[in-house]
Amino acid sequence: MLAQTFAPMNIRLNTDRQKALFNELEEVGEMQRWASELALCINKIKYNTNIDIRGPQIAQGQLMRRIADYSDKFDKRFREYQLNATVAAFFGRQKAASNKLKQINSRWSSKYCSVYFILKTSTILIIGKPKVSLADMNDCEKEVVQLLDEQTVKTDNENSENDDEEEDNDDDEDVEESAVKNIQVMGQNRRCVFCKQISSMSASTFRICGHTFCRCAAQALTTYLTLPLECRECKSNIHIRDIQIIFSNDEQLFLNLLKSSIQDYLTKNAKQDDRVFCPNDECDGLIKLNLDYQTCLTCGQNVCPKCQVIGDEVHVGRTCAQLLQEKKRREFLPQLFEEAKKFVQENWPTDANMVPIGRIDENPYLEKQYKTLKRFYEGIKALNHDLPPDLGKGFFAYHGTPSAAIVPICQSGFDPKRRSGQVYGPGEYFGVTASVSHGYAQRGNQLTGSNQMIIAYLLRGSHVKTVQNFCYVVANPTDWKFAFNLPVLIVTYGQTASSQLSPFPSTILDYVDDEPSWIAPFRWYWRQDNGQFEPYNDTINDILEKFYQQWKFHGGPSTVETPPLTRYLDDIPLPYRIDYKNNKQTNTKTSYTRVIDRRPLEKQPDNQNWFYHNEQNNWMRYELLVQNTIENKFQLYRSGHGSATIDIHFPGRPETYEINFLKGQQTNKTTNAVRNIKRE
Repeated sequence: MLAQTFAPMNIRLNTDRQKALFNELEEVGEMQRWASELALCINKIKYNTNIDIRGPQIAQGQLMRRIADYSDKFDKRFREYQLNATVAAFFGRQKAASNKLKQINSRWSSKYCSVYFILKTSTILIIGKPKVSLADMNDCEKEVVQLLDEQTVKTDNENSENDDEEEDNDDDEDVEESAVKNIQVMGQNRRCVFCKQISSMSASTFRICGHTFCRCAAQALTTYLTLPLECRECKSNIHIRDIQIIFSNDEQLFLNLLKSSIQDYLTKNAKQDDRVFCPNDECDGLIKLNLDYQTCLTCGQNVCPKCQVIGDEVHVGRTCAQLLQEKKRREFLPQLFEEAKKFVQENWPTDANMVPIGRIDENPYLEKQYKTLKRFYEGIKALNHDLPPDLGKGFFAYHGTPSAAIVPICQSGFDPKRRSGQVYGPGEYFGVTASVSHGYAQRGNQLTGSNQMIIAYLLRGSHVKTVQNFCYVVANPTDWKFAFNLPVLIVTYGQTASSQLSPFPSTILDYVDDEPSWIAPFRWYWRQDNGQFEPYNDTINDILEKFYQQWKFHGGPSTVETPPLTRYLDDIPLPYRIDYKNNKQTNTKTSYTRVIDRRPLEKQPDNQNWFYHNEQNNWMRYELLVQNTIENKFQLYRSGHGSATIDIHFPGRPETYEINFLKGQQTNKTTNAVRNIKRE
């Protein structure tokens, strides 16, 4: 902290204006006075090209603020004329133009105006002291401009053909007569191809094409860099002698150009050398082009040579394309929340039971990338949409549910296994209006005098069925690998809504994907009236498989009656009679019979790596002997010749563990502790 507080600051005086400004500040005593007031130490170093400022950073900031304020006043008294090489040649020692310039300076110095010619930068400066009047400044400037116009006329009246011949002799170039005439015509126009300004004093012409450029060329060429350097008007390459003239007065821009040129070469010749410059402008280190986000060993910054990102930890573990997608996703959520709130404000009913709205809470689990968002993104991919989606590809709807279900839904999404009713077909149901969903929000409500409702975003498509004036039915896949809907907001409404707390905990933990990765090798199906087979949900599938195992391997009955199960078309739980010999299901109330079928899922890979999920949330591989036992029993089960459950023992341990291939679980028979297992 102490080092940061007193870190020195260095100001580089790169331009004539900067040098003139700081010279004046020193002459009038302002720098010394400010240094004393702010307890700073200010020193000029390196031939007056740098200023070193030492002291507290707060004081340094105050000093820079004062310099900036003074600079605004100084600019009103500062004039600068940059000359092209031809006009600048008339100035210098023992030159008539310089003598006239000195005479102008002598006439106006008594009125606090100074005029200089800076040979190094080919620039004429007109500087007024603090006491100067703007009228005198303008009159002095007029005399300087008149002198420059005289020199320009001399230049234009010279024989261009003789100049070109002399230049040809110097450069050993053979320029055709037609090209010379073309250059003469273009030179007279003197409109810079970069800034489009007409200038006679600072304009020059390119040797190859004859188009005009002025002092802005250096900045323009490095800002919009195209290699090799070319004329913006005709795209002709720029001669090396012109490049020397363009960058003769700006060493830093020339160094930037050289660095960019080397960078371009390295990028295009990566097979020869896969290094490029670090994207940090203040670093000249080289980094590996074939790596993504990495640490530059020269400057210590985390950088990416491909997308030029610096210090963005979102890039860790992601490619550049994935980083771009991730940033778009993060931008998507604020837009989604904003549009959802707008939807509520514009469409919420005014019924007495529905007002007032006490609070609107954003789903905090979306920001933490919980499973609900992951499933939604997979749903977008299933529709071949780009990530994140255009909000126009979906719409908002309402979902009423008991208050106890809100957090689980916001975390994981709308679980297809919890479907009930299904009067209008399989899927998740959403109200067309809040009034429709209000009745569902009241069921199991744990609040007093208020209710809560989910605002969901639904993706458009053939998977959405609209029941006019009532609901939308979204046919999400029953295996829940992806979803076409997303819980976005929670609206708390009713008489006591304003006093209700957020439905979410104050601290939202980071998402940890500890859900079972196990997929049972078999699935039970029932035949619909149209002849197509529909899979049972996980709960019913487990029940049917257990009875099947008892009959197949443990002497159980071939016909069983299930506990009450929720029927497809209503919420009334009813028992069913299952006949495993004939693959029949009979409704015990209506005696209606359907065909059922037990089908193996897609063939799993023939490997022998078995893992269990330990208490540290890590997947641990079983010992080799145990793995072999589990794999052999699993193959028997998969082929239909073995049980869905087996017992195993770990070498050197007394406990017995049950492995359940149907659920993908391991159970300690002594402690009843259950762990998930997987096979990879």
